[in-house]
Order: sequence, then structure tokens, then C-alpha cells
Amino acid sequence: MSKPRSESINTIPIPCKIIFLGESGVGKTTIINRYVQKNKFDPENTIAAISFNKKIRIDQLEFELQIWDTAGQEQYRSITTLFYKEASVCILVYDITIKSSFTQIKDYWYNSVKEKGAKDVILAIIGNKCDLFEKEEVSQDEVKDYCESINAIFKVVSAKEGIGIDKLFEEIIEKFKESQFMEELINKYLNKEQRKTLIDSKKLKLDNDEDNSNKFKKKKCC
Repeated sequence: MSKPRSESINTIPIPCKIIFLGESGVGKTTIINRYVQKNKFDPENTIAAISFNKKIRIDQLEFELQIWDTAGQEQYRSITTLFYKEASVCILVYDITIKSSFTQIKDYWYNSVKEKGAKDVILAIIGNKCDLFEKEEVSQDEVKDYCESINAIFKVVSAKEGIGIDKLFEEIIEKFKESQFMEELINKYLNKEQRKTLIDSKKLKLDNDEDNSNKFKKKKCC
């Protein structure tokens, strides 16, 4: 008999805004559909932008992922940039079988995010269509080196086969939990008692200074 799921510490989910960027046809929509709607595979292109919401629970915390799917066509780029600023996570997607889709990440999408996105935005670069590995035009070593140079998560996935997508989002949320965004949100969405429960259960330290401002930190090991 399976154990009952423990209740979330927070009654109001902590929001995490995620934006998908990249050239048209690389698979942004299909990756999102695979994650949000599980078995749905929809290869159609997005016009302008559309949002999806998904609630998840990790380590007794409930999050609401606000996932924005954006169009990659050049005529929509001025609209797409309007969604950058409030995003905590930017996921840049390329097609492993099309070299130019990765080149555009380096030449346009990354620079656009750094110019118009949040200062400490969490970056991930995702190679889609790993089920077509035999047609690969982009070296994974090249992408790994680039990701290391810009401090980005790197994953390869297959939206068609549903490979690697859950792990992608798990890693992104783990990084979000340790980010400046989380530090700012923790006091807004958790009351004093909820914060204490989190501190006690996860061995985290919440420092209060005299003006009642708070910092959310990992407790140092002895």
C-alpha cells in the first residue's frame, strides 16, 4: 500500500515564470505539451505567445509553473521580448538536426535575453529531437562548452518520444529553489510558521536582521 502524500507547507503556490525561446519548428510547443499534458504530442507552430500553468510539489513546497510558449518567427520577435522581463527561467531550444537553430541561440536569442531579461535569469539550453541522433548536426560537446561559458543548464530531450523532459523541469526547479528569485518570494508566500517548518525539515537557516528583512540560506554544516 502506497504512503499518503504529505501536505504542502505553503497554502499559496510559489510562482515560477518560465519562457521558451528559439527558432520556429525546433519543438518548443511539443516539449511543453509533453510536460503539461503528458501524452500529447502537437507539432504545430505557435503564433505570438501562449501560456500554460502547472502545479507541482517538491520537498513539501508547492509551485505554480507559468510556462510561456513563444513564436520563433522573426516577425514576432518584438512581441516575444515583452515576456522576458518577469521570467525567472529562460529555456532556449534548438533542433539537434539543424545547425542554424543552435547558431541562432548564440547569435540572437542569448544576447536578446541578456539585454532584456531579468538580471539573474536562470538559463537552460535544450537540444530537442534526440530520437534523431543519427541526423545530428550539432556536437553536444560544443553545446556543453557554450553552456559552461554562460552558466546554463544543458539537456537533450525528445518531445516526440517523451525522453528527458521531466528531468529537465526537475533540474530547473531545483536551481530555482536556490536562486535569488526564491529568496525574494519565500517571505511573500510563506508565513512565519510555514517558514519555520521549512527550516526545520530542510535544515535551512532564515536570518532576521533588526529591520525585519530576511535572508533564505542553507544552514552551514559543522
